[in-house]
Amino acid sequence: MFLMVVGAILTFAVDDNVPHINIGVTGVILMIAGAAVIAHARWEEQREKVVTLREDSADPSTPPHVVEEVVRERGRTDREPR
Repeated sequence: MFLMVVGAILTFAVDDNVPHINIGVTGVILMIAGAAVIAHARWEEQREKVVTLREDSADPSTPPHVVEEVVRERGRTDREPR
């Protein structure tokens, strides 16, 4: 979010001439980079899932045993190490 804010400030609020640097283009690049960081973070968040394991006992007076686990999948695991 910080990159997007700084990029927007550079693009829309700063009116300065810096030799060999276009402030507007720099701001747009920072806004795109900020959006990419946010999209990546949301994508990683969506790869989490909750797995619920429920074990019922043969005795009806005993309550079932329930275990919930959050599984986070990181990257591809089918690759061989380098």
